[in-house]
Amino acid sequence: MKFVQYFDGHIVINLFGILIRIKKSGKPRNIILNESGITEIKRDEKIIVSLTSFPERINIVIKTIKTLLKQTLKPDEIVLWLAPEQFPGGEKDLPEELLELKDFGLTIDWYKDIRSYKKIIPALKKYPGTVIITTDDDIYYASDTVETLYKSYPEHKNQIQALRCDVLRVENGKIFWAKTKELFSDKNRGKASFRNRLTGYGAVLYPPDCFYKDVCDEELIKKLLPTHDDIWLWAMTVLNGYKTRLVKGYSESIAYIENSQQYGLCKINKKGIGMSLEEAYEIILKQYPQILEILEEECF
Repeated sequence: MKFVQYFDGHIVINLFGILIRIKKSGKPRNIILNESGITEIKRDEKIIVSLTSFPERINIVIKTIKTLLKQTLKPDEIVLWLAPEQFPGGEKDLPEELLELKDFGLTIDWYKDIRSYKKIIPALKKYPGTVIITTDDDIYYASDTVETLYKSYPEHKNQIQALRCDVLRVENGKIFWAKTKELFSDKNRGKASFRNRLTGYGAVLYPPDCFYKDVCDEELIKKLLPTHDDIWLWAMTVLNGYKTRLVKGYSESIAYIENSQQYGLCKINKKGIGMSLEEAYEIILKQYPQILEILEEECF
């Protein structure tokens, strides 16, 4: 057993079975761009990196995008989706430093405000038949993020590739997180399972046509899970027979950008404030009870 691990930007110390979490402090990073972050190689199957942001983080996302423009494996496009309702002046409302990233390969595109779902739904509609890698807007991504995900893909094209996952368990017809011992272990690294529930902030690679038919049903999303895109996307892959492969694991530290955590869905999806994880799982199982059967039948 490891006594010190890293989890969600915290140092986790296991002291005789008692878990002590200490928040790691972020360090400013000066990222200098000197060439295009987009490949000139013509691929048969394009790689699109897709993310979204909103006004409170529009200056923060600049740092995230810079790390995506410095990848060891360059994607075909990096697309930032923004809502015209939030930026009514279009690009005139955006920071000059963000607009300058277009010279290095960034594409800025527009789609109505569907919260965090903007990072995936418009990309699915505009870029069918492509590999889509989603990221969040508040993280310094390692330079090998795209390469690590894509290297795992050719041999496992019928699986989702994720750098981080929540491991799920099923009890009495309900879905829960795995027990602490499993959660902080590396035993699931390199394994694919329906019970690996992708966590988007770690970066996720979605193969073409991996989703169930309802994935872009915005009215259904708004009704069921308006703020839980990770659970919705996971459910849509399970229903379409795609397992998620945990490419790395829980010991992978998340490098959040400084002063980025006072905004976002993490502040909404808390019990007593917004929809909790427990409530979200109950809702998705009520709508799609076959998910429970799939999880219960899998030997894991």
